[in-house]
Amino acid sequence: MASARSLMSLARWAVGSSAPRVRQAGTTNLQLTRHFQQKRTAVAQARKQEATLSVSQAMPTSSHTVKVIFSDDQACELNYIWLRDNCTCPQCIHPQSKQKLVDTAALDFNVHPVSMEASADGTLEVSWGDSKGTHNSSYDPLWLYKYGRSYMLDSDNKDDPRAALPPQELWDRVSIWKSMPEVSYKEFMSTDDGLYRWLDLMHKYGVVVLRGVPCEKDEILNAVKRVAYVKSTIWGDTFDVICEPVQNDPSHLAYTGMYLEHHTDMNYREKSPGLQMLHCLKAMDIQNGEDFGGKSFFVDGFMVANWMRENNPAAFHILASTPVQFSIASHNMRYSQMSPIICVGKDGSVEEIHYNNRTLAPIQAPAHLVAPFYHALKEFANKMRDPGSELSFHMVPGDLVAFNNRRVLHGRTSFDSTKVMRHLQGCYADIDEVFTRYRAMHSQRTK
Repeated sequence: MASARSLMSLARWAVGSSAPRVRQAGTTNLQLTRHFQQKRTAVAQARKQEATLSVSQAMPTSSHTVKVIFSDDQACELNYIWLRDNCTCPQCIHPQSKQKLVDTAALDFNVHPVSMEASADGTLEVSWGDSKGTHNSSYDPLWLYKYGRSYMLDSDNKDDPRAALPPQELWDRVSIWKSMPEVSYKEFMSTDDGLYRWLDLMHKYGVVVLRGVPCEKDEILNAVKRVAYVKSTIWGDTFDVICEPVQNDPSHLAYTGMYLEHHTDMNYREKSPGLQMLHCLKAMDIQNGEDFGGKSFFVDGFMVANWMRENNPAAFHILASTPVQFSIASHNMRYSQMSPIICVGKDGSVEEIHYNNRTLAPIQAPAHLVAPFYHALKEFANKMRDPGSELSFHMVPGDLVAFNNRRVLHGRTSFDSTKVMRHLQGCYADIDEVFTRYRAMHSQRTK
């Protein structure tokens, strides 16, 4: 629920502003560059620090907790039951699968150590005593430092698998064309370097173009299986968007020559697909400089959301705190799901974007929120539709665009349906498969 202060701020903005506030793109890009440079420096310093990390002292602070002090003078207060539950010995963690063997619910929650010390090699050695006898645990300092971060004094850090990865890069039309995220299909399919480059670009930009993909139906399945598992939907494992002269299918706007607004797909599902791929099998060439339309375009929703947070935080808060309903009826089924347009994580960072005006149901919100919501939605849409925000181009046969469907919005300009022939084949996958593979390859390459 929006706070009274933010609602008053947004209301004043909605009724009183006569001209949009404009911030120079260069200023935002410079701020982002500085932020990323600072983050990279911090990561490098952390890795250097961890190389010599050790536990220097362990001091009981109560009958249930111990203060662990590290060689870098950081300290965390850990509960005994937490330590016992997370023992990493072979009796508690399976050596091969690394899965947990200890039964948490069966532990004595009042467990306490018989002895505890920081050893000469920097590990924390604990001997536990209970009715079943003693159990010895040895805690590696790097492990303790990683998982004890949320208990560090004067710190709110949490274990985050994304922390060791390069930062995501927010982009607009200028910045994305300077470093076009593209990979040759042959390299992607046949080499680890090509696969890693694709994964790295997907992580950073949320969109990658594969070039030179064979123009064969269902070749897209080979591409998606390189990085994830196919996610079947009501359309099947794949779907075809076919537009041929004087043969438009009005059952779905995608099958006509009409303009397709910026959107993310399937927001009406419990969890919309994270990865979407579109493979161009046929497209009419532009001849003699005549453009019949049909350009594909993509927009970084994270960039739009962060721009709003900086330029109009009240509007950002409305879109991040007001759930809206997306729904559709198709194949004798009706799907419906509630979600904010901007989804943020516990740390306030933007994690997902859900937007599709065609499937947006009537807003159900308290009366005093309706007008501010529409003003906030308009601000989001205006920035999203700004040509300066878009990566746009004509897809040609052999192009395959993959994008994070919960970050990047996509669409298509209108075209003359009597002259243009177009055939795109698409499919979906869960993007956590992609990012899990990326983390594994990145970890191997940065050891």
